[in-house]
Amino acid sequence: MKSVSLKVHAAILLTASLLALLYVTQLVQRAHVTVELETSRKTIFKVYWPMDQGLYTEKRMSQVVIRPDRTTYSLWTGDLGKVDKIRIDTSENPARVTLKKIEISQPGYRTLIFSSPDELAELIPVAGIEEVINGPDGLVVIPNSDDPQLVYTLPALEYHFPYFSEGARIAPLFFLVYLVAFATKPLWPDFSYISVLMVFVFALILVMAGISKYNKHPDEFVHVAAADYYQEHFLPPKIGDPSILHTYSDYGVSRLHSGEIVYLLAGKFMQLVRPLHLQSYQSFRYFNVLLFCLLVLLSMQALRASPLLLPFLISPQIWYIFSYANSDAFALVVLTLLACQVCLKNSWFNGIIREGITRKTIFPLLLIGLLAGLSLLVKKNFYFFHVFLIGYLVWRAYFHEQNKKIFFKRCLLIGCIGLIFAGSWRAADYAVNGLDKNAKLLQCRERFATPMYNPKTPLHKKHMYLQMKERGTTLRQFLDLDRWGEKSFRSSFGVYGYTSISASFAYYDVVRFVGLLVLAVFTGILLLRGGWPGISLLLITAGTALGLVVMALYHAWTVDFQAQGRYFIPIVAMLSVLISQTERCFRHSLFQLLVLVMFLLSAYNFIYVGLYEIAKFGG
Repeated sequence: MKSVSLKVHAAILLTASLLALLYVTQLVQRAHVTVELETSRKTIFKVYWPMDQGLYTEKRMSQVVIRPDRTTYSLWTGDLGKVDKIRIDTSENPARVTLKKIEISQPGYRTLIFSSPDELAELIPVAGIEEVINGPDGLVVIPNSDDPQLVYTLPALEYHFPYFSEGARIAPLFFLVYLVAFATKPLWPDFSYISVLMVFVFALILVMAGISKYNKHPDEFVHVAAADYYQEHFLPPKIGDPSILHTYSDYGVSRLHSGEIVYLLAGKFMQLVRPLHLQSYQSFRYFNVLLFCLLVLLSMQALRASPLLLPFLISPQIWYIFSYANSDAFALVVLTLLACQVCLKNSWFNGIIREGITRKTIFPLLLIGLLAGLSLLVKKNFYFFHVFLIGYLVWRAYFHEQNKKIFFKRCLLIGCIGLIFAGSWRAADYAVNGLDKNAKLLQCRERFATPMYNPKTPLHKKHMYLQMKERGTTLRQFLDLDRWGEKSFRSSFGVYGYTSISASFAYYDVVRFVGLLVLAVFTGILLLRGGWPGISLLLITAGTALGLVVMALYHAWTVDFQAQGRYFIPIVAMLSVLISQTERCFRHSLFQLLVLVMFLLSAYNFIYVGLYEIAKFGG
């Protein structure tokens, strides 16, 4: 008991020390900028601090969306001790911006305040500005381009680190970590704390679904239009049918032709709740909310399923997809249920593997087959989970099944039933639209897509983010200049709306640090404790996840650059299987504390960025 206690103390102290280090590097050693301004239109306000060579780069930039209905904003910049000038880009389009007050503060330095005409005059226009009017109402910036720039050269600043005041903040941090750790320690052994946190997440999702305005989330209108069609229909429509033209997006594509069955199910749910007189988008949203509720109930009723749900706690982007109308939430739930079936000892799947086909297992066999079929009727990026699942089944047969031949036969039977279910839906689609469906879809794109997204439009007139490889952008440029990796990372850990609502750069830096630490501890535990079974399953998971990332990168580079983290959602289900099959390794105190830190960061982001910034009713 004494050695265990020492390990727990060491894990808590290490976690608290890491949080203290993050506090110092991300908050104490960075400057905070508070801006009071007025803008004529919605735009983006940016602050740059140059590198040592004096070059401005997106890696040293902070931005915030500014709107006419709001006047006060805040951003984080670099360490004032390492910065000699700051560049302010007041807008990203020709917006008239009036700067009323700018305050730059950092512990250890005197606060720089710009509010009077003399102080604001220190902001020197250098590019993209037609006129600057400096008066009692503030500094009015009238741009003549999409990149108006002001530069302020910092004076020599004396530095005196506030040891007492900052120490007084860091000490309670250690106390708080100890308090949380010991209060939750009884819940660690069986992961039962996960159900408590899942209930909290469910409440956040319900709030987002209820208060956010319609179509303020990615492509919500096309998802709702597709599901709405199925309120009165059971079969897919004909391609180009005049009655469904409103379901086509700017790309000339309708979700009704995607082959995803979620729209049929959501449409029938809309029909079921019609007596509640909800708007179509509200019904679809609550369909997704109920899907998450299913996962919450799963975590409560089957504690053995709790480890499977651990990956749901590490990112607010996962929670976000359950709060608005989309098809990703359904796909993730189906894959998670499938993961539960193959992993939990007392599941229907494992009952069939043990007992074979009997009168008792016929009904479960059909249900598992239906679940497998549903998993094939989802977005294409989720097919990577099936690649992973095949690898997992081979891994399981090698390490855990004595009669491999019978195991594979029964897996194959379930797979065939799933293919029959999925094939029936596909056959119905082809019966309506014929075998030349792809040719008809191309014709629709050419007829209904807007010029910037139309296949017939010359490349130089299309949207700048289409077919970037063909335009001459190299892969290195795509990664370094267009920053696909960084944008994809951020949109995997808390970006909302049409990717226009995001946290500060400091937040993503903290998440990156803690996330890499979790990954390092996760990998280290498996390498040390997992043995060859754990290591090999880790390699299968990592290889499949890497394949998904590479495919997303290639698609973004060659077809359409949309850096959205939801494309990586299938990795969540893969991690669920990996953690469930190696859960004995992850009862480690340090790992569970770090997961809790990730959860707290996610909750902060969802509440203070997502819920705060999203367009709301009455807002």
